[in-house]
Amino acid sequence: MNYSTDEASTRMVDVVFALEDGTLDDDLAEALSLAVRRVLSWFDDEPDAGILPISGMARGSGVRYVGRRSRLVLRLPIQRAASADSLVGVRLDLGGVLLTVGSSSMRPLFPARGVVYSHLVSVGTDDEIEFLARCKAMLAGRGLQPQLISGKAHGLRTAQGPVRGFSLMLHGLPAADSLAIQEAGLGGHRALGCGVFVPHKTVAAVGGQS
Repeated sequence: MNYSTDEASTRMVDVVFALEDGTLDDDLAEALSLAVRRVLSWFDDEPDAGILPISGMARGSGVRYVGRRSRLVLRLPIQRAASADSLVGVRLDLGGVLLTVGSSSMRPLFPARGVVYSHLVSVGTDDEIEFLARCKAMLAGRGLQPQLISGKAHGLRTAQGPVRGFSLMLHGLPAADSLAIQEAGLGGHRALGCGVFVPHKTVAAVGGQS
């Protein structure tokens, strides 16, 4: 299904950055978040802004390899998109490992085909039943009533302690609602990549259904 430009979000956009080749630690979410926010001093003033996990990396033994297809993606309010170009050409210090940011482009957010996915949603519990209950309540508070499919439990290490949660797929969403969840996300720790949703092709890849 193709959408026209007038169906794109007027609130949020993905700013996509190319990356130079390199090798990064496997658990890099906090280091990446801190490095990006040091350059973009306004980032924490935007509660819906998020940093997606770096895509296109190959895994090694405890490391990840950045290649020509790897991308850093920031989900930002449209009015901040141009300011994000401050990252272009910067060598981000990820705990002593350098990641060089290349050119940028903007990628509009469009409604999904009823299915959106986040690799990690954190709502303050690592009990799966309670996790689903809290997610449902938060979504219902926004007038959203999708079906939820939770996947694997995940955790991130941070200086303040572990951040835990589950991957989550939402389906049965009308087009407008699928766009709304991409714009606002769900749960906490958006700057660590948590609760940022992207369109997904199928409901078959995540796990047990609720």
